[in-house]
Amino acid sequence: MFNDNKPSAWLRRLSALALICSALQAQAADYHAVINSSGMSGSAALDFQFNPGSLPAVGASVTLSNFSGLLGEVISIDGDVQGALPGSVVLSNSGSYNDLFQSVTLGGTFSFDISFSGDFSSNSGNVGTSFAVGLLGGAGLNQYLGNSGGNLFQIELMPMSGAAPASIQLVQMDSSISAVTAAVPEPSSYLLMLGGLAALGAVARRRQIG
Repeated sequence: MFNDNKPSAWLRRLSALALICSALQAQAADYHAVINSSGMSGSAALDFQFNPGSLPAVGASVTLSNFSGLLGEVISIDGDVQGALPGSVVLSNSGSYNDLFQSVTLGGTFSFDISFSGDFSSNSGNVGTSFAVGLLGGAGLNQYLGNSGGNLFQIELMPMSGAAPASIQLVQMDSSISAVTAAVPEPSSYLLMLGGLAALGAVARRRQIG
């Protein structure tokens, strides 16, 4: 008979679960953003904001990862912002104003992945949260580039409302220098997932045979 207390059985199960968790983490991004400043030069700043409509709001956070492009120094951080580019940065909506103002050098492409998490996907509420990205230049870094009227794009999060599920809606204000697309998992992520499921299936078969 199959013995659940055998260390080898538990190790097989843990290894399989670890493979699945790794695959899920690799697929975590919701969107991939690209900002092309190849027709520009000089210094500028990327402005990342994650702000609720009002407080209290159902908890939500946005993670920025896999950043590429020429970075300068952090200009300012306000509210609930953790981490630093080019590593992962997490902005949460616990405060009314949550912002990372990051200097960059124009002339190339900036890209990053965007993923959302938090209670908004499973808890009801009527207050949304907006994630917005702007590119600013000029002598005082106060002139919007791309979309002269403001942000390049924003993504609106709305929590569950009764029977209506939570929603995530992309609003693209500028298409001349920016593009945001739904993230597509890498083929390696599918392989990890299939490997994890296969390992769990093998454990289950051994239990039935035993």
